[in-house]
Amino acid sequence: ILRVLDAALGDHLLLSHDRGWYDPAQPGGGTPQSYTYLTDVFLPKLRAAGVDQASMDQMTISNPFRAFGR
Repeated sequence: ILRVLDAALGDHLLLSHDRGWYDPAQPGGGTPQSYTYLTDVFLPKLRAAGVDQASMDQMTISNPFRAFGR
């Protein structure tokens, strides 16, 4: 992600996830977990790496809207 942003291609990135509670490798699907990994873990790591709020908003709000909000 950092390389793509450094190349001024942030308008091509869309961050989302489908990581949730279900793990097919675990009996019964595993232990339930919330769908908050992106906001609770991944985005703070990007912030710590120096990604600004405008870039994160672009990747999580503007770009998804442009791709799917029709």
